[in-house]
Amino acid sequence: MSRASVRTAALEIMLFTVGGTRYGIDLGQISGVVRELPEEHAFESWADESTILFRGRQVPVFMATDMLAPCAARNPKEVIIFNDGVGLFGMAVDSTDDVVEVSPGNDLYTFPPQEISEESPCRPWGLFTYCERPVILLDMTTVAVH
Repeated sequence: MSRASVRTAALEIMLFTVGGTRYGIDLGQISGVVRELPEEHAFESWADESTILFRGRQVPVFMATDMLAPCAARNPKEVIIFNDGVGLFGMAVDSTDDVVEVSPGNDLYTFPPQEISEESPCRPWGLFTYCERPVILLDMTTVAVH
C-alpha cells in the first residue's frame, strides 16, 4: 500500500453515548451489538459483572463507567461486544448511535501516546467533531478482560 493511500484511508467509527459524552470505536474492534436487552438486565440490576447471551455464548458484561474515566451512566440500554483475543466481553452503554466514516487529516485529531491507567483501561487516542459535538475515540485493544 502506498503512503498516499494510507493517508486517505477512512476509518469506520461506531458512535455511542455514556453519561452524555459521545465516544467512538473503530468498527473493526467490535464483534457485535446487543440492542434489546432481556428484562433481567434493567439498569437497577447491573452488578459489578453481569453476563449476557450473545450468539449462544455467555459473555461477561461490564458497565462502561468501570472502563472509562469517571462518568455517570444514565441508563445503559445496549451492550457493545468485543473480542480481547481470548474471548468475548461486553460493555454496557447508554446508547449506540451512528457508524460514520472519518478521514485522517482535517477531520481527525490524534493524541500523543499515553500510558494505560487503572482508572481508564480504554485508551483515548483521538478526537473529531460530529454534528457539532466532540467524539472521543477509544482503543479497546488495550482492555484485557480474560
